[in-house]
Amino acid sequence: MSDLQLNVTIDKNERQLERHGAASFPVAFYHGDLTSNTVVWHWHDELELILIHRGTIAAGAGGASVTLAAGEGCFIKTGVLHSIWKTDNAPCEYRSVVFHPRLVGSMGSIFWLKYIQPLGKPEFPQIIPFAGQASDDYPKLFSRLWQIQETKEIGYENDVRYLLTKLVSQLSNAPVEKEHQSLSRDVRDMERMKTMLSFLEAHYAEELTLRQIAESACISETECMRCFRRSIGMSPIRFLKERRLQYAAGLLRSTGQTVSEIAASCGFWDMSYFTKAFRQLYGATPTAYRRGS
Repeated sequence: MSDLQLNVTIDKNERQLERHGAASFPVAFYHGDLTSNTVVWHWHDELELILIHRGTIAAGAGGASVTLAAGEGCFIKTGVLHSIWKTDNAPCEYRSVVFHPRLVGSMGSIFWLKYIQPLGKPEFPQIIPFAGQASDDYPKLFSRLWQIQETKEIGYENDVRYLLTKLVSQLSNAPVEKEHQSLSRDVRDMERMKTMLSFLEAHYAEELTLRQIAESACISETECMRCFRRSIGMSPIRFLKERRLQYAAGLLRSTGQTVSEIAASCGFWDMSYFTKAFRQLYGATPTAYRRGS
């Protein structure tokens, strides 16, 4: 059985809407292709493991970002705003395993206390890259996990759970560099970002100012700029523009609306600017993108 193509849709709070697996077996395996899209900033209650299959990607989470090449990967903890994007125009594919912590062990169990609970501590990094000799075991475990879910032999669920538990146990007990940033600031920034991104999601098609975005989280414009740059590495206005373009890209592929209608519905009233901005992000004009060029 082939793996799923990753699609990310989010609610007004940037929380991912897709269910990962079933309630009785909360894990899902995805094959993502970043050739013509970017995974939007989002968060979910599940843990996520990523391995790069082809090309090079950048992954950002919790104010940190890493660049990963084929054979390398990363771990992203629960509840963290994160995104991945390609670093050049070369083909880029990755594989992702998204699973709820309860698959490893129910709350209060020895598995939860020893392996899951440490991951939730504020001082635990929100993203951990796997690259180099120190992480040779990670790609092997990931590849084995992928093979098991593809063949789905009798009892494969137990094997999946075992390997995920092994991966998580290694993570929770591995030495990690202490973060130099204030932990209280990180938590505060995360909550502010969720509030401001929720505001942008609800009003992305309107003419918005930096002041309005800042006021949605009851902070100054200066603090708004700092918060965006610390958390996702870009200004709020740039984020808004890219989010509008992502919406436009989705409409171009899924609707019969004209390019000008789509541009207007996504907050672009100058067609030449829309075309230029779209080409910069997607490497093609809106019309060519719609045709699949």
